[in-house]
Amino acid sequence: MKKSAGIAVVIVIASTLFVNAQEKNFGVIGGLNLANIRGDRTESINNSWRLAYQFGVFSNFSLSDKIALEPRVLFSSKGFNDEMDLGAFDNHSRIPVKYANRDSYLSVPVLLKYKLMNNLSLDLGPEIAFLLYSKNVITKVDVEGFHAKGDVLHERSGDFFVDYGAMAGVTFYFTTKAFVQLNYFHGLSNLRREITIIESTENNSVLQLSLGYLIF
Repeated sequence: MKKSAGIAVVIVIASTLFVNAQEKNFGVIGGLNLANIRGDRTESINNSWRLAYQFGVFSNFSLSDKIALEPRVLFSSKGFNDEMDLGAFDNHSRIPVKYANRDSYLSVPVLLKYKLMNNLSLDLGPEIAFLLYSKNVITKVDVEGFHAKGDVLHERSGDFFVDYGAMAGVTFYFTTKAFVQLNYFHGLSNLRREITIIESTENNSVLQLSLGYLIF
């Protein structure tokens, strides 16, 4: 049911983008994500910011001279970096292991844009995202042979786990077709809500730097 609802939302947004594209307001966008998590769980792990990416398409509806609505459909990589100690079996020493939590989402933000100046807008709106896959990947091990770099520790995928939150930022327009945008996604969905053994909270936090171009 959850997966069907998620697919339906994406189809509706994608159809809206396509229809609006016929009105010559269709573009592409992509850039960098600086992702991390907030919440109770961060008190027990050594999480840090992870550099990732996002890309997709957007459309723009002018509601007035100063206000516009901009829905997007994005492939967005989030997650965080972490470091933990693993015990060696031979001498019980601790082995520092660094790994990255890589979460890939199909994200659908809808931004309300208010034009502060001709080339600058303030952006605010909701985002809903559907998890495509998630995995933890080892990025560095300080002891040779205990784990190979790149070993996958754990993976879950295919359930369209829903994340949601609010996005805010600013957009600077180089021309009428090209722009750069800086925004922040504040996740409100508890990413650990389906884990019933230990009660804790974990929310996405993502800084995004994007370049966009209006194709037609």
